[in-house]
Order: sequence, then structure tokens, then C-alpha cells
Amino acid sequence: MILRLTLDVNVWVNNYLSLAMGREDSAAQQLVRSAFLGHCRLWPIQPIISHAMLETLQEVLARSDLPEVYAVAARNAVEAVLASGVQPVKDTEDRSVLETAIAGAADLLVTNNLDDFTPGPRADIDAEIIRLGLAGRADILRFRHSRLEHGLVIASVFAARAWLIDGMAPPKRILGRFFPQENSPRKTP
Repeated sequence: MILRLTLDVNVWVNNYLSLAMGREDSAAQQLVRSAFLGHCRLWPIQPIISHAMLETLQEVLARSDLPEVYAVAARNAVEAVLASGVQPVKDTEDRSVLETAIAGAADLLVTNNLDDFTPGPRADIDAEIIRLGLAGRADILRFRHSRLEHGLVIASVFAARAWLIDGMAPPKRILGRFFPQENSPRKTP
């Protein structure tokens, strides 16, 4: 079984900015490392990313006081690892991260900003808040869409790291085909 994973552009950016500052093991870096390796602690991973997301990654890094050559190298590194087995989703109309995750039939979308995906009173998004974090804001969402048989779990970087790297069980009712309740690890983040 392969986990189809979309990392938001802000996760990729966080990874490269952390590297530039000499950090080695942030949550974003651990998740990006797993995407590059094609596996996490429990399963193979198939990263899902669009060309528009790659362009955004390069633009954001270029604006962040890093040399342009570093921004281009970061984009090329991501594109090269994806080209070796997983082609980026090429869809010029669907430029948002959520649309990329849907087009790639992702199981999990990881982001540093769940507020962008949290349903509000006028939001046209079919998502359910599964868990609130310590600050009382959404930490895990389940997004429903007709093209996604099992839905899409949208989680914070820290929740995803707990599941994919540290081996903790997610809350019940999400990622059930990856974490059957009877075989789940004991700890829950």
C-alpha cells in the first residue's frame, strides 16, 4: 500500500530555509526527507506536487534573501526526485495545493497553515475538523470530495510527523486503510 502525500509549498519552503540556517531535523525536514526517499517509517510514499507548486517554491525562496541559484537548485532537486518515479501533476487550471492533492488522489496533505483549509460559515469546502490543536485551532481535517474515495486528510506538519516518522497512531476515523484500528500503535498524538 502506498501513501499518496502532498506537502504544501510552505512545508517545502520551511525545509529549505531550515537547511540554509543549518538546522537538520525539523518536522518539515523529516517529512521532506521521507518524500525524497519515497518512504516513511511504515509505508512507501508517493509525493504529489504540481508544476505550479514548484514555481511557487522557487519564487518564495528567491524572495527570502537566499541566492537565486539556491532557489533554482531547490526546485530542481524536488523536480528531479519526482521525475525518477512520480511525475508532477501538470494542470495549469488547478494551481492550488488542494486541487493538486485532489488531482493526484492524495491520501494526506500536510501544511503549516490549516487555516487556509478550515471550513468557515461561508466556505465552499466540505471538510470536517477532526481535532483541535493546543491553541484551539484545527490541527487535523478530513476533506470530502467525489474524486477521493477515502477522502483527504489535511494535517499539520507536527501531526503528520508523529504518524509518518514517530509511529504514533492518528485519531480514529482517519487514514483507516493505513492504520487499521486493531493494529494501531499504542500512542496517539
